Amino acid sequence: CGLPGRMAHAVAEAAHESADCEVLGHSLTGPGMDSSMRVGGREVLLYAPNRRAAFLEALRKEGPAIVIDYTHPDSVVDNARFYVENHLPFVMGTTGGDRGVLAKLVAEKNHPAVIAPNMALPIVAITAMLEWGSKNFPGVFRSYQLKVKESHQIGKADTSGTARALIALFQTLGAEYQEENLELCRDPEAQRAEWGIPEEHLAGHAYHTYSLDNAAYGANFRLDHNILGRRIYAEGTLEAVRTLEHEAQ
Repeated sequence: CGLPGRMAHAVAEAAHESADCEVLGHSLTGPGMDSSMRVGGREVLLYAPNRRAAFLEALRKEGPAIVIDYTHPDSVVDNARFYVENHLPFVMGTTGGDRGVLAKLVAEKNHPAVIAPNMALPIVAITAMLEWGSKNFPGVFRSYQLKVKESHQIGKADTSGTARALIALFQTLGAEYQEENLELCRDPEAQRAEWGIPEEHLAGHAYHTYSLDNAAYGANFRLDHNILGRRIYAEGTLEAVRTLEHEAQ
């Protein structure tokens, strides 16, 4: 769901090319975008929000399905509620929305879902490492100042969910952080000149830098993760689908 959006399209194409996934012919889309498109040679019908009932009926005729959601931050909670109420397992790749409400929706019904701010498997692993570190080395960055820079394509509507998640983990590790220490870039000119992002990836990239400084110690620690394109997220999303399918068996 989220076609014809770029991330939804990237996942649909990766699924079409995979040996073990099939793209079904139905997708929820945004208002005023009710039509169809082709993915890997198959026509996919696009259903606007006011046609959810028709989407559900058509999907049921296709058989069991797992929904992949790359829609819009404003739609996250409402979409998740729809999936839960209609017993549709889902992978929520869309960032934003109230993540606490999302978790509660799934937990209350014990509903099968994968909800993550980032679907790139190495970044998922790094996040897990930081979670482990926060439990085993609490306060290791106490008195360190955290500054964060992130750059995404101009069409990204929200602050990076990955940045928010890692900021919270570094704070658990003791780092001091103020909101003014988060620098966002959505300007292609600055991305070319200052960030060195190749022209062909201005419309799809994710550059993140987390810098931890302690002037008294003369110490600086830095974590970078820079990704060009969307393929890594698409492949990670399919791994989440496979996990849900495996658990259902």
